[in-house]
Amino acid sequence: MFIDRLLFSDKAPLLLKKNLDFQSERNLLISSNTSNINTPGYKARDLDFQAQLEEVLDSGDQLKIETTNSRHFGSTKGALKKLEPEVFEEPDAARSDGNNVNLDKEMLKLAENQINYTATIQMMAKRGSTIRAAVTENAT
Repeated sequence: MFIDRLLFSDKAPLLLKKNLDFQSERNLLISSNTSNINTPGYKARDLDFQAQLEEVLDSGDQLKIETTNSRHFGSTKGALKKLEPEVFEEPDAARSDGNNVNLDKEMLKLAENQINYTATIQMMAKRGSTIRAAVTENAT
């Protein structure tokens, strides 16, 4: 019944989707920071979801069963679905105009974010090819 667990009770698809959502939102924040580099009083923002994600994964939520029919099975993924990133202001020192955007730091975050996004897409593709190979009984 490995294929059942892989297709129906695994949290991997939702985790990967949430990660892509968070990476997309982070990309928008970084873009907003760089476009406001000359705006007086603007404070750079970023988002953090690593700690929240670890908390949800460690919570044991995966053992609770939620069914609407006696023939349904699978774990509830409610906590994971409700997970939202935490946006915070960067604590960097501000310039004389009150703006604290550091272009070098923002470009570094943008590159890191793009690498993480691409890696997540590759994981999703590999997972899809693994499931396809299992269903068609072909080697990947």
